[in-house]
Amino acid sequence: MKHLNNKTIQSYIDNELPESDRKNVEMHLDDCSSCRQRVEAQRSFFQKMKNSLESLVPDDVAVPEFSFRNAASPKVNIVRIVFISSLSTACAIALVIFAFNWFSKPEPEPADFIFDYYTIEDYDANKPSAEQEFAEFKMHLQTEETDINL
Repeated sequence: MKHLNNKTIQSYIDNELPESDRKNVEMHLDDCSSCRQRVEAQRSFFQKMKNSLESLVPDDVAVPEFSFRNAASPKVNIVRIVFISSLSTACAIALVIFAFNWFSKPEPEPADFIFDYYTIEDYDANKPSAEQEFAEFKMHLQTEETDINL
C-alpha cells in the first residue's frame, strides 16, 4: 500500500484538503500505523514550534489602531523639486542644441577628402613575390620624390 507523502500530511493537519481527499486520508490512517505515527509526530512538532514562537512574543504588546488623523502627510521638498526640474530642463536644452549642431553640419565636398591610394603599374600577381615587393618599393620611392618636389 502506498504511504502518504509529507505534503499530503501537512495539508491534512492544516485542514486544507478537499472533503473527498480528507476522507481518503482518514481511511488510510485507520489502516496504516506508520502514517498515523508520522501525522502525530508532525502535529507534535508544529505544536512545539508554535509554543516556542509564542514564548518569544510578550503578551502585553499593544498595537495602536491606525487612524488617518494620526498619519503624517509626506513632506514636499520644494527646493529639490525645483533643482531636479531645472536640471532636466537644462539637459533637454543641451540635447536639442547638440542635435541641431549635429544635423546642421554641411556635407563635406568630395574634394575635401585626401585619398592616399596609388596603383603600382608594374604589379603583376603572376610574378614571384620578390619582384612584386621590388615594384612596391620602386613606387614608394617615386611618391617620396614627388612629395619632396611639392
